[in-house]
Amino acid sequence: MAEVFLMKAINPKKLKEDAFRLEFLTMMHEMERGIKKDFQKTTKTWNTKVEFTSIISLKGGPSVLVGTDNEIYNMVDKGTKAHVIAPKTKKYLAYQVQFVSKSLPGVISSRPGGKSGKYTYRGVVNHPGFAARDFEKTITKMWKDKYKRRAEEAMRIAAQKSGHGVR
Repeated sequence: MAEVFLMKAINPKKLKEDAFRLEFLTMMHEMERGIKKDFQKTTKTWNTKVEFTSIISLKGGPSVLVGTDNEIYNMVDKGTKAHVIAPKTKKYLAYQVQFVSKSLPGVISSRPGGKSGKYTYRGVVNHPGFAARDFEKTITKMWKDKYKRRAEEAMRIAAQKSGHGVR
């Protein structure tokens, strides 16, 4: 005797696009606030005020961009090569000889630092340059896994709101 199988199509509920959009925007705003706080930590002790801006987008996949167009910040982040410094308006450069940097490569914080000691006067200075602090790379690395986990959670929540998955 032959067995009979009954086949029935299972038609899943349609995903609610608005639920996904809302969950991803919520997630991205959470990430943006945390990422921005980390960038702000890098300039906490600076005398220069640095403004960080952000862009959140769902086009081409969810993305959060945080950055600044502050020249000093970008120079510190990327470092400098050895270079010559010459006076622009005076005959000599005047500067204090002792210096402690307010930031360190790969460290997301800012400490007290600055210039101290006696002044010296030079016609030209051969500056040795300084190492890139790599704030952008370090913060990106710190947030990459958090972002991925939170994006997966946003997808799960949105799918549940669409009637899929375990409640």
